[in-house]
Amino acid sequence: MEIDELEYEIFVDGALVKRVTIQQIKPCIVAENMIRVLMQLDSEIRDVIPLLITRYPPGKVNFIENKGIITLNIQNRLVTLYPSGKISMNNTIDKEDAIEAVTEIMKVINEVFIELNNDNGLDYSEIKEKLSKIGPLALYNCLPKTNCEKCGEVTCMAFAIKLLSGDIKLDKCKPLRDREHIKDVSCLKELLGIQIMQSMGWNE
Repeated sequence: MEIDELEYEIFVDGALVKRVTIQQIKPCIVAENMIRVLMQLDSEIRDVIPLLITRYPPGKVNFIENKGIITLNIQNRLVTLYPSGKISMNNTIDKEDAIEAVTEIMKVINEVFIELNNDNGLDYSEIKEKLSKIGPLALYNCLPKTNCEKCGEVTCMAFAIKLLSGDIKLDKCKPLRDREHIKDVSCLKELLGIQIMQSMGWNE
C-alpha cells in the first residue's frame, strides 16, 4: 500500500496549530499490517518543541537539541515532530488511528504554546538541567522507600525504573499522599519540577 499526496485535512481549535494534512501513507517498516503516516501542521513549532519534553515521561522522549527534533514513544508508536511542523508516525493501524493520535498531540502543542506566551514559568534551560539529573536512583531517593507493593511493584526501585520509562504513573505510589512523606513530595518537586511530575501522572 502506498498513497502519495493524500491531502486529507483535520481541523482543530487551537492557538498555534489548527490544521494538519495527512500527506502520505505507506506500509510500516517495523510492523506488519501497520502503516507509516507523514503529516504536515499548518504552523512551525520550533519554539514549542523543546518544551514538549515536559508533557511526556522522560523515558518516552528523545530530543535532538541541535536539530530541534523530538521523537515521542507513545501509544506503542514512534512519533517524530520537526520544527517545520512535519510529523512522522509509524506503527499505526489506519488513517482513523493516525487522526486520533495526532489530534491529541496538536492539543498538547497548543497548550504548551499558550503557557509559553503567558510566561507560565516554562524555561527550557531549567528543564534541561533537571532532566540531566533524572535517573532511577535519583527518583528512588525521592520515594518513600517502604517497599509496600501498593503500586503493584515489589520494590520502590522497580517502581522508579518503570516510572522513568512511563510504564507506571506517579500517583500509584500511595504513601506519597501521606503527611509523613511530604518531604518526599518536596524532593520530587525539586528534582523534576511540577510540569514533569504532572507528565509522570501526579495531580495535586
